[in-house]
Amino acid sequence: MGGTDRAGLRTRASHAKAGTRHTSTVTGPVRTCVGCRVSDSRSALLRVVVGGHGDLVPDLRRCLPGRGAWLHPTGECFDLAVRRRAFGRALRVSVPLDTTAVAEEIATHEQTTVRPKGTVR
Repeated sequence: MGGTDRAGLRTRASHAKAGTRHTSTVTGPVRTCVGCRVSDSRSALLRVVVGGHGDLVPDLRRCLPGRGAWLHPTGECFDLAVRRRAFGRALRVSVPLDTTAVAEEIATHEQTTVRPKGTVR
């Protein structure tokens, strides 16, 4: 068959030989950050949901009801998401959202996170 199956698709061995097979180092569920638009593991991202009064609520346990938006817990990704108005689109709401609680959670997370030597903040 020359490395293809009946549907004309390459077999797994052909993918490995051709070097086109994507190998991901991320295991488990993968989500996309609404700020930087980079996919990452679910455990590396912060889930955010809309609260009862149009405010964003950080879902630290990832179990609150409703549609969630995922965000890297960094100030850069948060600023990008706010500037691009990504929270409203991702959560499918048209009202202005209060981002105070999420900003406080990210500030707390950045203060408690240990950075490796040689990284610039």
